Amino acid sequence: MKRTAVLKHSLPDGSWHYDWLIQTDERAESPVLTFRTGHDRPDLSGSFVAERIGEHRSAYLTYEGPVSGNRGEVERVVEGEVVSVRNSESVCEIVLVFAGVERAYSGSPLDGGLWQMVVTGG
Repeated sequence: MKRTAVLKHSLPDGSWHYDWLIQTDERAESPVLTFRTGHDRPDLSGSFVAERIGEHRSAYLTYEGPVSGNRGEVERVVEGEVVSVRNSESVCEIVLVFAGVERAYSGSPLDGGLWQMVVTGG
């Protein structure tokens, strides 16, 4: 089973944002697709803008605590199951289950690494 998680990333300056991790491959060594979603929680939002950031290690799907390099700390706020992922430079379609509720995400690229995510279901 592939997993997804939303982490609240608190920074040393007191600011925070959510990081959304989506596992595309069940192998532990495979990197995880990652978006920064600002203050929008993907499991609760109907539509939001997300920034595609560097892929994370799969360990972050379950990790909570300090981030190396004095980059704050993360707290897992929700986790779920990945049903399917289709990801390319021009489309990002994801189907997830959070708390037994299936949600489908359809992403379109904007400028600067941003994606417009539209959510159906849930």
